[in-house]
Amino acid sequence: MPPHVPPSWTDRFRLALERYDEPLLRQVANKLCKPRNQWPTEELIERCLATVANPAVIDRRLTDLDPGGLQLLALFGHSRQPRWRVGHLVEMAVALGQADGLRPVLALLEAGLLFPDAGAAGGKARLRNLHTWLAQSGGAHPVVVALPEITARALELGAPFPECPGATAAAKAGAQEADGLDWPLRLSALWQQVHAGPLRRTQSAGFFKRDLDRLRGDAVLNAAAPDHLTDIPDPALLAVLLATGEGLLHDSDGELRAGIFPASWEEGLPQALAGLWATLLQQDSWHLSDGWKPETRSAYPYPSAWLLTLVLLSRLPPDGWAQVTRLEQWMVRHHPFWRGDEPAACGLSAFLLGLAYPLRLIQVGRDAKHHSLVRLSPLGRWLLGVGPLPALPAFPHTLLVQPNLEILAYRQGLTPALIARLAKLATWKTLGAACTLQLEPASVYRALEAGESFETIQQTLTRHGMKPTPDPVVSALRTWANKRERIRVYTAGALFEFGSADDLADALARGLPAVKLSDRLAVVANDQAIDYRHFRLTSTRDYALPPERCVEVEGDGVTLGIDLAKSDLLIETEVRRFAELLERPGANGRRYYRVTPASLGQGREGGLSLQTLETWFQQRSGGPLPAAAKLLFTGSQLSPYELKRLLVLHVPTVEMADGIVQWPQTRSLIESRLGPTALAVAEEHVAVLRERLAGLGVHLQPEN
Repeated sequence: MPPHVPPSWTDRFRLALERYDEPLLRQVANKLCKPRNQWPTEELIERCLATVANPAVIDRRLTDLDPGGLQLLALFGHSRQPRWRVGHLVEMAVALGQADGLRPVLALLEAGLLFPDAGAAGGKARLRNLHTWLAQSGGAHPVVVALPEITARALELGAPFPECPGATAAAKAGAQEADGLDWPLRLSALWQQVHAGPLRRTQSAGFFKRDLDRLRGDAVLNAAAPDHLTDIPDPALLAVLLATGEGLLHDSDGELRAGIFPASWEEGLPQALAGLWATLLQQDSWHLSDGWKPETRSAYPYPSAWLLTLVLLSRLPPDGWAQVTRLEQWMVRHHPFWRGDEPAACGLSAFLLGLAYPLRLIQVGRDAKHHSLVRLSPLGRWLLGVGPLPALPAFPHTLLVQPNLEILAYRQGLTPALIARLAKLATWKTLGAACTLQLEPASVYRALEAGESFETIQQTLTRHGMKPTPDPVVSALRTWANKRERIRVYTAGALFEFGSADDLADALARGLPAVKLSDRLAVVANDQAIDYRHFRLTSTRDYALPPERCVEVEGDGVTLGIDLAKSDLLIETEVRRFAELLERPGANGRRYYRVTPASLGQGREGGLSLQTLETWFQQRSGGPLPAAAKLLFTGSQLSPYELKRLLVLHVPTVEMADGIVQWPQTRSLIESRLGPTALAVAEEHVAVLRERLAGLGVHLQPEN
């Protein structure tokens, strides 16, 4: 399916203005476009949109701002990310010296220079007051948007940021800079893995144990880069978050499936890394200390600290350096989350050396005392908007294709676009200084399914190869491509299901123009050529209609009888996900299955959810999920049941039972009410209950 194309940021601004109540819209418009007349609301919205598209007017509005508001808009521009949580903006404002970090955010909202994100601000609900919206968002993490046209002007005007702490003149040795290919390579390897089998999500947005172990155990995804400086936890899970944010993976009915490579990868390495950096600032499920933590947390301070760190580094001259320890000290003194902690608590060293360095955002050096020094790389300065786009060297011939179908890919010539093409046609084996890939039938079929052909695959290997492609490789590629091209696709057909394999064989022997699919299934491309008089049809099925009700649930709640005269070809595939086949002689046109703890356990491991099971029973049996089946599915997930030894008190009337339950002297002695005149009493309370009832003239008979 084609990817969903989100609306432009200007369209989102229009939607936000349309959600404002008229008094709020006029309040914002009076500061943004300053109308001279009482325009209708539709005209006000159009004038607001025209204002944000006028650089001269926006410059005048920005010069009227307090320094704190201009700083926040400049931070939007430095991040290349138009969406930010209000909490992160408040953290950055406080770290930059604002006593009330929320005040500049509100001022920008009221001036129309920020607006609430529709997805995070309650959908289409009307907005009457911006203060109320922030106060009532609760734990939903309100998000605001700044139009790129405005943040670009804020960068041009400049903002009063503090000087970089720990600045020093020079490093002892030369600057060390990564090639920036580590994360594009990991994401392409992850795409291959998910293309082979989707990742199943749990209801809490985590992964089932089998898929979690699959990710954490993958040697390619978790391998250290050739020039890595420090380890980070759960790199494979961080790759999942980045790939999902980039659209490389997409969620489909609770499963992560392979999507398409981002368009930015075709534009070049700087654009690809800019997209990854913006995505990194948006995720909140991966932590520098704990790794993958999908559960929601009230505070996630890393994005604000990471952006502030790079902005501080941007205050250095291009040849300047800063000590990592001094950056950490500044952060724990100013950032409200770590204020007063030890310098290492903020984890800036791990961020700079483990994330920013592989993304080619910084260069690393050492001083005479072997202290770690950092500065923005040319690409990092461009990304933060303080330097030009760097010119990167090109080495088009970087592949060595060997006769054993192995490909050596030297990293100095790789680009994101070439990485994406290689990921489609060969399987990554290692991601070292010289990456290795393997050509194999499955990988070539994958490339052909993605729109490649034998000719385009051969062109890729020839254009980027250091030597001509060996003849055995060309022969293998042609053979695999030809096999796939022999696959026939029918626009329509009729499926026949036979009662047994012998019935199918007999029909084929008598001239049925069909292709055998399994022991009992065959497909006919044109059913007009079939003489149905030679067949005894038990049923026909139109699969465009809703599922047929063909399942009868027996009284035990776990035995299912399938009416073969009503069932379709999908029913047995569906029911085998959570039930076991029973052998019942003389079933009279029915096939029986039984739901067991083991079969439901296999279903849960395969991604079956309780909601899916309830929907299936409603569609196939016409009734709800039986209580016994629900017990088997959810029993192991509930807290332990409580087994108590109780006595049952029977009283003559309902009114007397009501009185005993209501009277304060006896209410606390009753465990529960079992019926209109039956009450449960713990053994240790019997003597006290007997005594208090005796005071009312009510006597209890001795228990039997």
